[in-house]
Amino acid sequence: MPDSLVGLELDNGGVVFKFLKTAKETNGELHAQEARYAPRSPKPPSHRHPFQEERFVVLEGGMHFHVDGVGRDVKQGEEIVVPKASFHWARNPHDAPTVVLWETRPALRTADFFVAMNRAGRGKGKPPLHEAAAILREYDEVFELEKPSPLVQKVLFGCLAPFGRAALRR
Repeated sequence: MPDSLVGLELDNGGVVFKFLKTAKETNGELHAQEARYAPRSPKPPSHRHPFQEERFVVLEGGMHFHVDGVGRDVKQGEEIVVPKASFHWARNPHDAPTVVLWETRPALRTADFFVAMNRAGRGKGKPPLHEAAAILREYDEVFELEKPSPLVQKVLFGCLAPFGRAALRR
């Protein structure tokens, strides 16, 4: 991996991330990225960040956020904070692109997680299940799915992760 990930752009098929600051530059305090959402971007799975708070500022366009069961539209110039451990998802439901400043505190291994998911997804979004299982087990301190239940995830991902790790090494 390069010495610094600042400036790195990752395209997952519906959102393009550009890293502005990572744990390395902020002494672990902050991961900041610009996110460019395509019009009518797909809805990601509901998830949480067990030890991290997120802050989103809409720079252009608008987003729909769903946090702990409550929906909220956020327009240009507005912001929303997602408390740590809150299940959430966000997407651009509009016909025009949206640009968001997205901050995660503390940074933990957020940049590495996004890089791993992007590589496994081959720039198309969702990676194969066995590869996602390996990544989600590796980065469980920064990302956890709401469904299936934690017990099912533990068993299923535990069984699939060895195959995923082998595929990721290739």
